[in-house]
Amino acid sequence: MSKPNPTSEELFNFPCDYPVKVMGKDCDELSVTMCSIIERHAGKLHPNQISSKKSSKGSYISYTVRIVATSRAQLDSINQELQDNPLVAYIL
Repeated sequence: MSKPNPTSEELFNFPCDYPVKVMGKDCDELSVTMCSIIERHAGKLHPNQISSKKSSKGSYISYTVRIVATSRAQLDSINQELQDNPLVAYIL
């Protein structure tokens, strides 16, 4: 019989590849700040882990950063720090 409410640790099979998606105004500061926050929790990033796409009018940019997530607490910490940063408009 399966559990009715699996824990967040059970939903993910840690460690796992996980995309952190961040969107904000297109400025160099956003990229530097976002990478610094993620590296604090997930280790040094390699440029091939990061992809970006500008909005149609060029005012905003979205980043996808692929990390190896090790726990729900790690993901929660990354998300909270990103949410608290004024340069970040949205995270997924």
